[in-house]
Amino acid sequence: AAAALPKDKWSEQLSSAGVTTAAALVAVGAGAAVPSAAFGLMTKFALASICGYQTVWGVSHSLHSPLMSVTNAISGLTVLGGIALAGTAPNSWLPGTIAQWLAAVAVFVSTINIVGGFSITGRMLDLFKRPDDPKEHTYLYYLPGVAMLAAWGAATAAGMNAGLVATGMGLVSAVMCISSIGCLSNQSTARTGTSLGVVGVAGGVASMFIS
Repeated sequence: AAAALPKDKWSEQLSSAGVTTAAALVAVGAGAAVPSAAFGLMTKFALASICGYQTVWGVSHSLHSPLMSVTNAISGLTVLGGIALAGTAPNSWLPGTIAQWLAAVAVFVSTINIVGGFSITGRMLDLFKRPDDPKEHTYLYYLPGVAMLAAWGAATAAGMNAGLVATGMGLVSAVMCISSIGCLSNQSTARTGTSLGVVGVAGGVASMFIS
C-alpha cells in the first residue's frame, strides 16, 4: 500500500523556509562586510554554482561520461588566459620569458583538452546510436557561429566598435556552453549539445582575438 501523505506540511516547510531565511541573512551580511569587488566575484561564483547544479540535475546515468567529457572540453577555455599572456622574444618565433613559455604550454594543453573532449564525446554518443535512429543534422547548429563572424565582419566594415561586438559574441558563446551542458542531460538532444559546445568554445576564442 502507498504511504499515507502528511495532512499538514507545517514542520517541513517551516524548516525549509528557515534555512532559506538564514542563507538570505548570511548573504546580506556578507554584502555589508565584504568589499564590493570581492562580493561581486562571490556573487558570480554563487550564480555559476546554482546554474551548474540546475543544469546537470537529473542527468541519466548513461550520459554521465559524455557530460563530463563535454564539461572538460568547455573548461579548456582556460586557453584564453594563455593567449592573453602569450608572446615571443624580439625577432623570434619563440617565447622569451618564463611567463610566455608557461602561457605557450597552457595554450597547448588547453587545446588538447578542447579537441580531445569534443572528440571523445562524439565517440561515446556513437555507442548509443541505434540503426533505426533518425538521421541527425546537428552540424546545422554551426550556423550561429558563422552568423556571429559575419556580423562581426559587417560591423567592422561599417566602422563600429569591434570590442562591443566581441562582448556580444562572448555572451552568446557563454549561453551556448551552458546550453550544451543542459542538452547533454537528455539522450535525444545530446548530439545537439556537442555542436553547441563546439560553437560556444570557438566563439569564446574568436571574441578574445577580436577584442
